[in-house]
Amino acid sequence: MSSELHAVLKSKDLLMLQGVLDAAGYSSASSIKHPERYNVAAKLLVERLQGGMTSADDLAKELEKHFGSVLSSISPPSFERTRASIQGRPLR
Repeated sequence: MSSELHAVLKSKDLLMLQGVLDAAGYSSASSIKHPERYNVAAKLLVERLQGGMTSADDLAKELEKHFGSVLSSISPPSFERTRASIQGRPLR
């Protein structure tokens, strides 16, 4: 058994982290090609949050500091076609 302590994140913390990731372009749609980027970014934010950084703005700055500018939040056309076909929607 590990002696390492693990902090429990509250749902409001998770929502804030998801918002920061989404705003920076780390959504599931943009992470299809490189899911490891999303995982590394999420892990960084969790570590910072557990370290006491609770401001969404500060967390966003940490992402930019470590990974550069915001990723595109626009889904690639291939993803949108796949999503539409799965949902049974007409393609635009």
